[in-house]
Amino acid sequence: MPSTTFFNLPAAKREKLLRAARAEFGRTAYADVPVSRIIQAAGIPRGSFYMYFADKQDLFAYLLEDFGRQLEERISRLLDGRRGDLFAAFLDLYDEMARERERGEVQELMDIFRCNRQLSPGVFVRQEGKDSRMERLAGRIDQSLLDLRRAEDLENLFHLLVTVTAGALMAAGCSGDPAGARRRLVQMFHILERGAASRAAAPASG
Repeated sequence: MPSTTFFNLPAAKREKLLRAARAEFGRTAYADVPVSRIIQAAGIPRGSFYMYFADKQDLFAYLLEDFGRQLEERISRLLDGRRGDLFAAFLDLYDEMARERERGEVQELMDIFRCNRQLSPGVFVRQEGKDSRMERLAGRIDQSLLDLRRAEDLENLFHLLVTVTAGALMAAGCSGDPAGARRRLVQMFHILERGAASRAAAPASG
């Protein structure tokens, strides 16, 4: 995580560095982005960079954490607006981010995922420790609307919804057809809601 020195910088200077990093990671795969290019774009000395972050990995992890925080804020607000209906909130999330796709952090996030295919959108959910992101969101979800049978079901369902929603946003950007991507997303949500296994089929082991 960034040092105290980084957080003590003026907000505009912090954002200039982060904006430069987001642009580089959204243009080139993580492994191929040199620190030198980030600091050149940010207009800071190499020594200053290492006063703020331990290394490139530290900076990249912070960017992902920051995106995760923003996503949590969005989903929290949408869940409250939908009275805890998880599926409705995620469809609202798609609509909101599709409208904003050409602006700011949504475009930057999509660019980073396009250049770094090894990333899973679920990285925003898998937060360890007490008071995790998932624990905070769980309190806003009306779990009576869901068929949850194991302790981990909610987190796994959330992971699936994040993944398919991110995929729909990527598809909308690549195809230029957000309405078509939305229809397919609705179909996937319906499969998740009803379950795809025949009721007569034997339950899967495990």
